[in-house]
Amino acid sequence: MISFRYHLVSIIAVFLALALGIVVGTTLLNGPVTNRLRDDVNSLKQQRTDLNNQLKELQTQVDDAGEFASTYGGQLVSGSLANTNVVLLALPGASTDEEDAIARVIAAAGGKVSGRVGLNSQYVDPGSGDRIRQFAVGPARPIGLTLPTSQDAGELAGALLSYVLTGHGQGTDLRSVLGGFAQLQVLSTDGNTVTPSESIVVVGNGGLRPDSYAGAVELALVTALTKYKAHVVVAGDAATAKPGGIVALVRGSATRAGASTVDNADSGAGQVSTVLTLAAADQQQVGHYGTGAGADALFPSPAK
Repeated sequence: MISFRYHLVSIIAVFLALALGIVVGTTLLNGPVTNRLRDDVNSLKQQRTDLNNQLKELQTQVDDAGEFASTYGGQLVSGSLANTNVVLLALPGASTDEEDAIARVIAAAGGKVSGRVGLNSQYVDPGSGDRIRQFAVGPARPIGLTLPTSQDAGELAGALLSYVLTGHGQGTDLRSVLGGFAQLQVLSTDGNTVTPSESIVVVGNGGLRPDSYAGAVELALVTALTKYKAHVVVAGDAATAKPGGIVALVRGSATRAGASTVDNADSGAGQVSTVLTLAAADQQQVGHYGTGAGADALFPSPAK
């Protein structure tokens, strides 16, 4: 009969064997494992140093490009938008400083900002959908406008705004539509008379959540502009080229074929790119520029 003492001795023997195995294994492997880990750590440190150096180098190049654009941007764009009216259409959250900078480069290119229209957060708020829908299908709708069969407020508003901003309809339609949207508190103008134009720069800023209602509304507006044959450039910062941002949405949809994009328009180089891209769009050329995903190149070639 197996005694309790036998069990106790067996258990102690098992633990002693385990302890001995750990000691022996550690002794045998300690050198190679430690050396391997040390090499891996040193390699990672070197990679980090190399990446930091690359980052500094790239930042220097970006700074140089911005300085070059600030110094010679006017010469690069000179005459490219001669006698061209341009409407600046700012999406919710767009930077006024960025708009002003783009306007200055447009002027240097010989163009004229013929109107500035700013959409606010109410325009992309689902809570405003019913009011916008009722206005779009109401008496203010231009007689010649055929609205989408969809009841989506973003698509209806996009079609209505695009129709009048690109110069379609009667002369009073633009004032009526902008005035009605202003009363709904979904947009504002700079107080000056807006002259419609086929050349439109849509100014965006920052990112949105992927699949957000706001993103869908903004994309619907850009899409509608292309359907009315507008020469569209969507200009934003780096965040707009990330998932959910308006630049990323345009680049990832069928609208990419009809609307150009610039994802570094918050920099001097990007503002020059925006104007050169608009000049190309006026020649029926579509391109996507900047450093974000989906860009064709860093910047467009200067117009010949």
